[in-house]
Amino acid sequence: MNWYERINEAFDYIEEHLDSIIDLDKVANIMCQSTVSFQRTFSILMNISIYEYIRRRRMTLAAIELQTNSIKVIDVALKYGYESPESFTRAFKEIHGISPSAARKKGAPLNLFPRITFLLTVKGDIEMDYKTDNKSEQIINLKGFNWATAPSANLKPVDNCIYLANKWRKSGYVDLLDLGTGLGQHAIYFSKQGFNVTATDISDYAVQYLKTWAAKENVLINAEIGDMRSLHYPNQSFDCIFAYHVISHTDSIGMKKTIAEIERVLKPNGEVYLSFCSKESTEFIENRSNKFDKNTLISRDELEKGIPHFYADLNDIKELLANFKIELIKHTEYFYSDFNPDNHRREKFYYVNAILK
Repeated sequence: MNWYERINEAFDYIEEHLDSIIDLDKVANIMCQSTVSFQRTFSILMNISIYEYIRRRRMTLAAIELQTNSIKVIDVALKYGYESPESFTRAFKEIHGISPSAARKKGAPLNLFPRITFLLTVKGDIEMDYKTDNKSEQIINLKGFNWATAPSANLKPVDNCIYLANKWRKSGYVDLLDLGTGLGQHAIYFSKQGFNVTATDISDYAVQYLKTWAAKENVLINAEIGDMRSLHYPNQSFDCIFAYHVISHTDSIGMKKTIAEIERVLKPNGEVYLSFCSKESTEFIENRSNKFDKNTLISRDELEKGIPHFYADLNDIKELLANFKIELIKHTEYFYSDFNPDNHRREKFYYVNAILK
């Protein structure tokens, strides 16, 4: 096991035990270090102690739970290791600047602390995070959408889920991956249709929201934080993969990595449903200053500022899906206007059904 795999396993252990006792000796053992050495290394590399990291992660999960369900403050306090609501409230205010009761309000400002990743930050007209892959090429580090501000429409599954659920059941598919699940409306729908659903998203808030929602609906969904470019699933794990307005949130290199991962975890003759931003969209045609590569724009929109968007045409899609049999491609246009003919924009997307050869 290499260093990258060890540190991922160590962080996995911490995440799995945030609501229980975390054995730092075990974490250090995963890293092949003594406990003292691990604590020192962690502080130097992360600029934060392991204890503070755990505290902030617990306060992050606690805030999400308070904002997404009706759990009592005392129950959250006990869950994350605090003996009284008073001590929990003090710790909560230190992190978030507001009380636990104030955090219940939708849209309340929360200082969410994500699971640590390694980034190199480049500052320019727009802030972008990128890292270098093993071919010395730049690749943007993915950012999660701020789902705490998402409109209620994001809780409704798209109509095409009905068609896909029927089609995939007839094909005998059972194991489904909702890639980039967001708040989880599609994961919930497919689970209720009888599929064994696994859901992943890079957003901590989104995954915690889905877990809470699934518990309320009494449906079993394996939901976890993950990067679509490096999925934590064994080869050939899924019969079908649903990725609605997801995989375009990367650059050209990231797109190739994502498709390769989809191929790896999909079973032979398994099917994907994907969407791509179209190069015929106004945003791509008219924007030149914020291009990261020939296919990628960095969003300036307030809600998605700094998030990459990969744009494709038919040739790009055929090249990316060379190992798939493409069953159907729909090219759909959305037109927005304030009734001023000189002020309009068009958004176009490709929706693709494809079966792995």
